[in-house]
Amino acid sequence: MKTLKLVSIIGLVLVFSFVSCNKKQPNNSTIDTLVLFDFENNFDESLVKPQDATFKLIKEEKNSFIQVDNGYTLRETGVKLVSSIENPWNLTGYYQVKADVSNTGDEIIQVELFVGNDPDGLKRWYCSDYIDLKPGESGTITVDLAWTPWVFKPQLDIVGMRGIPGALKTDISAIQEMVFCSRYGTQPNQFTIDNIRAVGKLEERKPDNFFPFVDEFGQYMHKDWEGKIHSETELKDAAKKELEELSKNSEPKDLGTFGGWTKGPKLKATGFFRTEKVDDKWWIVDPEGYIFWTAGLNCVASDAVFTGTDFREHYFEKLPNSESDFGQFYSIGTHTSHGFYKGKSPFKTYNFYQSNLFRKYGVNWLEKFQEMAHLRIKDWGMNTIGFVSDFGATRQQKTPYVGSIWIRNTPKIEGSEGFWGKFHDVFDPNFRIAVKNSVLDQKEGANDPWCIGYFVDNELSWGLLGSLSIGTLKSNASQPAKIEFIKDLKAKYSSIENLNNVWKTKHTSWGELLNATLAPNQENAKEDLVDFYQKIAETYFRIINEELKKVAPNQNYLGCRFAWANNDIVLTAASKYLDIMSFNKYEYSIEHFSLPKGVDKPVIIGEFHFGALDKGSFHVGIKKAKDQAERGQMYQNYIQGALRHPNIVGAHWFQYLDEPNTGRFDGENYNVGFIDVCDNPYPELIKKVKETTYSMYDYRTNN
Repeated sequence: MKTLKLVSIIGLVLVFSFVSCNKKQPNNSTIDTLVLFDFENNFDESLVKPQDATFKLIKEEKNSFIQVDNGYTLRETGVKLVSSIENPWNLTGYYQVKADVSNTGDEIIQVELFVGNDPDGLKRWYCSDYIDLKPGESGTITVDLAWTPWVFKPQLDIVGMRGIPGALKTDISAIQEMVFCSRYGTQPNQFTIDNIRAVGKLEERKPDNFFPFVDEFGQYMHKDWEGKIHSETELKDAAKKELEELSKNSEPKDLGTFGGWTKGPKLKATGFFRTEKVDDKWWIVDPEGYIFWTAGLNCVASDAVFTGTDFREHYFEKLPNSESDFGQFYSIGTHTSHGFYKGKSPFKTYNFYQSNLFRKYGVNWLEKFQEMAHLRIKDWGMNTIGFVSDFGATRQQKTPYVGSIWIRNTPKIEGSEGFWGKFHDVFDPNFRIAVKNSVLDQKEGANDPWCIGYFVDNELSWGLLGSLSIGTLKSNASQPAKIEFIKDLKAKYSSIENLNNVWKTKHTSWGELLNATLAPNQENAKEDLVDFYQKIAETYFRIINEELKKVAPNQNYLGCRFAWANNDIVLTAASKYLDIMSFNKYEYSIEHFSLPKGVDKPVIIGEFHFGALDKGSFHVGIKKAKDQAERGQMYQNYIQGALRHPNIVGAHWFQYLDEPNTGRFDGENYNVGFIDVCDNPYPELIKKVKETTYSMYDYRTNN
């Protein structure tokens, strides 16, 4: 039964069931609810734009809604609901957009909602969310329109941060579209949409006296919470209390030297980590032959959480003098892939986290950081130091760890594009040279029994099916990948006329095709684009496997940490060369993760997290919780879903500590740590983590 209905007001005919924010509210709405669409009366179907989909209006006795039948060839397969250009939707004063959706198909799907169409793709992504739905299941998608439930009026000019206190995520006074799509669909699916509404009063605040807003410890100044540090004495007292708790030697029972489960089956011991399938479930096997499930933390390091101070000195209450003892925590930033500091290198930075360690532990703060990392990880029931972590900690051989290798100084496919940059040209002879040199330069952990294996590269932009082939054709004639592609086409078609017949092109010669930089019609050239795309993937993984195994034959090749949607062509190619496949999966649940048909490999989740705003942070990260306790519950739900999955052999949380409130090099300022900027754990989160990890071997064995 629909609970929200729109009525006409003083005889005004409302096209597309839209009410502007300055109209009187309908009788059965509250002052904090504004119905945008309910598909009941005067529904103008021309304002629904299908995207690889069809839709139809369903009219029932007491309700109407639209049903969307989706394909799966686009990133945003679904429907775009648009306003008239002259009358965009004004959502001023509202905090969220909600919509009721139902999965009316036969497969588990994710329905995603984007509000607005900000030209900055990252900002548009932040003004979205999704919901997991089983067949027949219904739910509500909620998209926050602001970073906090309150906004400054007027808005402040705050830069270098993705989550900004008192800021809107987009221009909510002029929303022109909302997109509902099937997120990362791999086959046709179906969902319904109803009751799209703006809800929640967005409180307005005056920005008087907001600056500075970060205290000497790196915390938000204008809010208090349990566990916040107010003095150096409190900081030292917290350290003493935690050490007393850790000295009680609380840790899971029945574990071997490397953390494997001694109550489980005793398998062949090789002296190094390997994988084996036992009773239809994949496991890592530790050097002693015990089954091992890797529960890890990424970025167990103190040096990657600096924040830029140049151009923003007024944000900070008390930056230390460069000549003081705390001057050692200033540095110069040079890496800026995105955000405010891009193009401003070099820029001055400060590391509040390290300065707080110095306050806590004195001149030996780094050694104490490393000691505490091992103690905490063991106490928390975890067993792995993850991606890009402190070598000083991993070399102590107290906790298993993974190695991290970045393939540097490689030739690129110039016509390609991606969030982290262009893709490697794997057909350039210099690519293998770069791989060899990168492995040799970053071989930390090679043949160390404590090293599980290596992640090589991170979140590469594979794009949609065939996209790297298109990028190759857009490159110039000297691009080795393009030369290789055209060589393959010559071998297949013999003559340019034969290719023209299939591609529906008018190339006069192979040389003319080599010099052309326009992409062909993707549908006409699909078979060839996909074939070469597969060749790129197989060549990439094969060369890295060959060079890595020369240097570290006893470690597992863990892959490139696939992110976003990665198609079956790439995953199947990777599976031939990887010992364990890795995926960065920021989801609410991983239980229904699947590999391509015919692929049966062990899988590590390289990254996931949940964040909240209840303790002074401005950004929840990629997946949102309401508070620290819910972060813990979400951790348990995610890990237990992974433990139930027969292919998943571990999951690593991103990251060990919070990102700086004023943003790291690219502006990320996520509440994603197990510990805060003052080096204090979040007790509500940790309690649930321990409840999960202490029983994880029993849980996986019995579920």
